[in-house]
Amino acid sequence: MASTSSLIETSCCSDPANLCGRCRADRFAQLRGVAACRGEVWAMDIARRRGRDVAWPTGSEAILTIARTKVQDLGRDQLLLEMLAGELVRLAERWWSAPGS
Repeated sequence: MASTSSLIETSCCSDPANLCGRCRADRFAQLRGVAACRGEVWAMDIARRRGRDVAWPTGSEAILTIARTKVQDLGRDQLLLEMLAGELVRLAERWWSAPGS
């Protein structure tokens, strides 16, 4: 996984682990595509290994736990990371449910 440490910080918040709403929204806008891509790749990998005979486990705590580990390098603000994990799961599920994927 590529490092995000070279991202330019454009935040008014002095503590990256405690972003204000505006800074969190900015960072989410910057990183949601990364989370989405990771989600789709994750779904593709599962499909390749196990097939797609079952529905994506929507709302599973295990899925959210895995998603959190896949975005942990994208920031330190816990609410931002939860938002990114949710985006990752949403896009994994979308890929899984799309016909012909």
